[in-house]
Amino acid sequence: MADSKETIKASMTAPTHRVVDGVKVDLTAEEAEAILDEWVDNEHARQVDEDANGYKTNRANAYPQIAEQLDKLFHDIDGGLLGEDAKTGSLYLALKEVKDDNPKPSE
Repeated sequence: MADSKETIKASMTAPTHRVVDGVKVDLTAEEAEAILDEWVDNEHARQVDEDANGYKTNRANAYPQIAEQLDKLFHDIDGGLLGEDAKTGSLYLALKEVKDDNPKPSE
C-alpha cells in the first residue's frame, strides 16, 4: 500500500541548490519546498501505480518463456486435452499458477 505523502516527505531531504548554466545557485525556502513537494507527489504516484499495476509486472516476469508455453500447448493438444480437459494441461496449469501467485488487487 502506498505510503502517505507525509511519510514520504519525512523520508526525503529538501534540495538546497540547483545548477543553472553550470553555476550552483542556492534555492530559496519556497523553491526548495516546491521541489520537495513535486518529488513527494511523484513518489506517491509511483507507489499508487505499483499498488494498482504491480501484479502485471510480476506476472510477466513469472510466466514461462514463449517457447516453453508453445511447447506445453503443443503437448496438451497432442495429448488430446480439449474442452474442460484443457484445464488439466501443463500450459493452463503453468499460467494459472502465475495468475494465482500474482492476483489482481481487489477493487
